[in-house]
Amino acid sequence: MNNEHENEEKKLIFSTQIDVRKAILITFIAFLFAGFQAAIYGMTTVPVSEFFGKDSSMIVFYDSFGMWGQILAMAIGGFVISRIKGKNTLLLAGLMMLIASSLIALFPILPVYISMSFICNMAIGFVLVSCYYMTMGTVRRDGESEGKLAILNVFFSAGFMISPIINGFVIYNTSWRTVFGLIAALFIAFVIILFFLNISEITDKEINARKEEKLDGKKKSFLSPPIILTAIAFFLFVYVEQIMNNLNQPRMQQDLGFNIRVVGAMVTTYALSQMFGRLVLGKFLLPRVETHKYIIISSLLFAIFMILFINVSSLPTVVFFMVLLGLADSCIYPSILGYGLDQIGHASPQATAFIITCGSIGIPVGTGMSGLLGLHFGRANAMMVGPLLLVVVMLLIYAVRKMAKRENGRSLDV
Repeated sequence: MNNEHENEEKKLIFSTQIDVRKAILITFIAFLFAGFQAAIYGMTTVPVSEFFGKDSSMIVFYDSFGMWGQILAMAIGGFVISRIKGKNTLLLAGLMMLIASSLIALFPILPVYISMSFICNMAIGFVLVSCYYMTMGTVRRDGESEGKLAILNVFFSAGFMISPIINGFVIYNTSWRTVFGLIAALFIAFVIILFFLNISEITDKEINARKEEKLDGKKKSFLSPPIILTAIAFFLFVYVEQIMNNLNQPRMQQDLGFNIRVVGAMVTTYALSQMFGRLVLGKFLLPRVETHKYIIISSLLFAIFMILFINVSSLPTVVFFMVLLGLADSCIYPSILGYGLDQIGHASPQATAFIITCGSIGIPVGTGMSGLLGLHFGRANAMMVGPLLLVVVMLLIYAVRKMAKRENGRSLDV
């Protein structure tokens, strides 16, 4: 095993403690703004569909095309970072977001909306890969990364939480185009912040060269059955999250008859519960339980709550289940990601990129399939896919656990 000093060499990419603090601040701001932007599509689905004269499920399908931009950015993000570094990749993402959002607001034409949504999602992809990379670059000891990544997700949840209620009032009092103008303004501020926060970032070429020397003659592919199964579970779970993100708002507004402001408040309730779960469960529960048990139990609860939620209609009951769903969902994402990377036994950028990219593919696939299933079979039936996929997630994680136990047994025998 690597000792603590070697772990520090592998992971630290900033020269001074001040640079580390600046990098953490940048990633927090980036995730806050990214979370705010990620929540707008569910809120704008109905007004955009009415503006263009399309069914809301078809707009969800169009949005799924734009989300492939995130996959492209995730795929090439490592290459871009190696050329221009993490902070400058965030700067590129900020410029892309403000330009694309401005064009959507100024030129509300369907081809412009679809193509610029693709660019917006590319920007989010660059933000995600850059923030994960920069956060891991601030890690000094084993176990420290999980806490920092959990806090990152809290900031994403905070942005996702305040976005629906703010944009619900914005859409009610102005139009959906104003939402994209607001996004452009946020990322203008983000670009300005990046220009003012100068940091000295060390390229990872030297670190990678040392790692290759140490592993020379012992290299093996990071792809293994546990990693592949965990990546599939991650993909399926992200699909389930897209069901909540994209079908939930139209269902409440069109099927249950809630107005846009109430819908925004409901989605904010879900995000607030999710953020609370990440803070409390991530700090006090996860360190005390085995990760695979947490994933299985939380997935089971999430599935049960989804089934019950789909069959309720009164506002108080909807509020109740929004809270339960947010708590059940809160820490599954980082837990699956962390559990998959634990199967490697050491930090692996290839494995990290592989699992995150597989999960990201669940965004457009989940959004697109939700739209198509909702269009042909109804939103409630399309949402029932979620509990079925969560059962598969539980089985996959159980299989990974069994494989890990067998592998550990062989290691002890040797």
